[in-house]
Amino acid sequence: MPGIVRALRSVEGIHLTSMFTAYPGHAADMVAGITVRDYDVIISLGGDGTINEIVNGLMNSNPFSALPATELPAIAAIPTGSANVLAGALGIPRDPVDAAWYIAGLLRSRTHSTISVGHAADRCFVVNAGIGIDAEVIATMEQLRQNGTRAKAIRYLPAVFTAWNELRANPPQITATVDGKKFGRDLAMAVVSNSNPWTFLGDLPIVTNPTVSLRKGLGFYGFTSLKGVTGLVAAANLAGFFTRLRSPFHVADRERRIDNAQEIQLTATTPLRLQLDGEYIDQRDCLNIRVQQGAINFVARADDHTEAQFTQKVATRPVDERLLIVATKRVIDRTRRLFSTNQKMEATHT
Repeated sequence: MPGIVRALRSVEGIHLTSMFTAYPGHAADMVAGITVRDYDVIISLGGDGTINEIVNGLMNSNPFSALPATELPAIAAIPTGSANVLAGALGIPRDPVDAAWYIAGLLRSRTHSTISVGHAADRCFVVNAGIGIDAEVIATMEQLRQNGTRAKAIRYLPAVFTAWNELRANPPQITATVDGKKFGRDLAMAVVSNSNPWTFLGDLPIVTNPTVSLRKGLGFYGFTSLKGVTGLVAAANLAGFFTRLRSPFHVADRERRIDNAQEIQLTATTPLRLQLDGEYIDQRDCLNIRVQQGAINFVARADDHTEAQFTQKVATRPVDERLLIVATKRVIDRTRRLFSTNQKMEATHT
């Protein structure tokens, strides 16, 4: 997009090298072995899957044996995917041109934020890992993409309802052990999150762990039963619907939630589908998940979504307030872009 190039080239002294991916995993191959001696920043023009590949390529798929964050290039995310979860969690605008101007400002001020990286199934992840409903939805969308259908937010809804009904009828019975202690058994779903929020539904935040931070440990969310009206209310609550019904239906009694975990083990009675950062991986009946804090730098502000700010502004609000907050942020992002463009034009004229 010309607007993205124009925004990035507004950064004084920047030298851009463009490379295009040609196959799954290509981004990881491109950046493998790269250090700060080669490039200061790697700019990702794509979705969460592209960022996942870049992180895995830079860290050789293992954050525990990778180079320190200070020796690896920072990553700048310009979102063009279907969900763009990490960009949203980092406070980056979802519109790619708005995001490019936002990133350009951060590049000028050399603003970086160091985040944690999760590790599961011999791969890094930065958004979340899940077995259960989210992995079922991702697997369905992968099939649609292979058949030539673009993965838009509205197309996730039928997949969500189908997966939900199947899990209600045949719950997978997941057991979770968190930091060496048994935390839940016979769970119908299990999500391990590194970012907050995460979502299938565009800008509508799905919140499982309101106080999870990209800069700390992992969040775990499980649910003992999806059956009955309580199960439906619980699912709706994650997106901000029917929040006033949470107490009357005793939703909290079925939830298992913990934040800032360092190691999580999930086992299931039968193999279940696994997803990492919105990409379907395979089927597993046992999964060990760990986190390395301070693992990699992103071009982002460290204080865009602190736990207190996010909990107050989004996580505990009903859906209409969440969407209003999203709409307000879009206006702010667009105003910021116009200001940056005008500032560049004035500088050029001078």
